[in-house]
Parts: sequence; structure tokens; C-alpha cells
Amino acid sequence: MIVLITILLWKIQKIKMKLKRLNPLSHRSTMNREMKAKKGILSQEELDAEHKKYEDEFVVYIENYQFPEDISKNGKRKLIKNLRYEFFRPFKRLAHRVRAKRKKAEGEGKSEPSRKRCKTYSLKDSQNKLRIAIDCSYDDLMLDKDITKLSSQVQRCYSINRHKENPLQLHVTQMGGKLLNRMEKHMDGFTNWDIHIKRESLIELFKPEDVVYLCAESENLLTDFDADKVYAIGGFVDHNSHKGLSYQRAVAAGFGHARLPIDSFFTLSTRKVLTVCHVFEIISMFCVSKDWKVAIENTIPERKGLEAIADNNSKYNVPETKPSKSCDSSQSAEQEVDTSNKAEL
Repeated sequence: MIVLITILLWKIQKIKMKLKRLNPLSHRSTMNREMKAKKGILSQEELDAEHKKYEDEFVVYIENYQFPEDISKNGKRKLIKNLRYEFFRPFKRLAHRVRAKRKKAEGEGKSEPSRKRCKTYSLKDSQNKLRIAIDCSYDDLMLDKDITKLSSQVQRCYSINRHKENPLQLHVTQMGGKLLNRMEKHMDGFTNWDIHIKRESLIELFKPEDVVYLCAESENLLTDFDADKVYAIGGFVDHNSHKGLSYQRAVAAGFGHARLPIDSFFTLSTRKVLTVCHVFEIISMFCVSKDWKVAIENTIPERKGLEAIADNNSKYNVPETKPSKSCDSSQSAEQEVDTSNKAEL
């Protein structure tokens, strides 16, 4: 009898351990305890080993996961993607902490203002009165996944702006439809952001002669900004399915238009159209450095194949134009930042 009871208890314990291993929440709790036990900065090798551990655990979990019998291949793929996201969330937090510690140890990021200090930076008190508007009038032309990317790009623009001692006057126009639903559902508190969120369209808020639409197809080259103008960025993620649409709309509405002076300093192995957040970051950086080359080089990602033009040492190697009538910047429309999240941002 004692032997039978012992065997029974052993089998029960074995089943419990198997269930615990297959339960992503239990897995996450166990892994979190291991992570909290680690102190100091992990080496890249240790971080890679941690990632491989997660990969192995996830494979076992998926092999034993009970999928619905009537699920389609596409539905199964999406479900696995969501399960993977939840499963790897603790590792992503760990990797983020490791990167932050590395930057701190290397002396990087010291100039970054704290979250508490960022709260003291406001649009109202900012000395920078340059107005930048993200035009969200393309809602009906985007798929749900593109709406998700755009919302992340808008969020990234807000994040960049709030870390500036003198933030730009950021406007988000014609906020509604699928984009508004996405942000209300997944970005709690976005209505409290220190930016100007408007349901009205660009043409309802500003005079056409005061708007300069930034689009890659424009023949006008941006050299500097005019404080009396509103510089609009197309809030559009389309992966080139509607090429030149922002430029066409700008011309039809009677807006001015311009492009960023990227081709004055660099060549790109891909198209010149940038994400919303990349365009905004270039503008934001130029307002501080007054150097287009530095702003562009420090913003555009390596995947764009950025190469400097030989013997180009000029700070403003662009044709002379009146800033009040012409300006340049590229439009947004592609994926990242990774985030991701593009909302490409």
C-alpha cells in the first residue's frame, strides 16, 4: 500500500511539473525570479544564452498547446505570434534593462532628461514656436496593420518632442476613425499628451497659403523653416501602394510643398520616403543643430543604405531659396520599431 501511494504521489508531482512547464504564466514567473537574482550587467553571450533558453521553452510550449480544431492556417499563425509576444515579454524587459545599464556604464545617455524633468517641458512655455502637423486624413486607405504602425509612429513623435527642452508645436489633425479607435484601445492617456490633437482637417485649421506639405516628390528643396508656416507630414503607411498621393493632395488643396535636402548630402539605396517619426526627428534635430547633414545622418536607419556624397563638406549644400516659400522634408509611409514598432513610424 505504501508503495502504491508513493508511486501515485510521484506521478501527480510529475504531472504538476509538466503543466507548470507548459503554462506560460508559470514560466514567466520562474524566469522573472531568475532574472531578479541576476545583478550587474549581463554580457552579450549571457543574453544570447537567455534568449536561446526562451526559444527552447517556447518550442515545447507550442508543441503541447491545444489549438482549436476549426482554426485556419492564418488564424493559427496569428495565434502563435500573439503567444510568442506574451511568452517573450519578460526577456524583452530584461534586454531593455541590460541595454540601459550598458549605456549608463559607458557614460551614454547622461544628457537624457529624466521623466520627472520632462514633465516641466511644455508646448506653452517652449521658445520654439515652429508648428509641425501630422495629417491623419488617410485613414480609409490603410489596412489595420498599417493603422497600428501609424499609431506607434505618432507615439514616437510625441516621445521625441517631450524630451526636448523647447518642444515643437506638434499638431495631429483629422484624428478619427480607425486610428482614433486604435489609440483609445491601446494607448491609455493619449488624450493627456502635451500636443494639439484635432478632429478637424488640415485645411479647416490652417490657411492653405500657410501650409507647407513635406513630400519626397516635391521639386522644392527645404533649406530652413519659417515660423509663420505650418509644416505638414503625411500620416500615411502604405508601403508604396499609393505613390505620390500626399504630393497630389497638397497640390490639389493649394498647399505649398517641399522635400528634405537628403539628396544634397547622401544617396539612398532605397526610396526617399521616410516614416512619420523619422521626418519629425530630423526636423527636431535640425532645430537644435542647424545642420541638415548631422540631423539626417543621425536619424535615417542603416537599412536605407545611406552613403555620403563624396567631397561634400558644406553645412548647407542646398540651393538658395526663400524659407518662407519653400521648404523640404520627406513624407512618412513604411515599417520599422520595431517598435517596429514603422509606424513606418
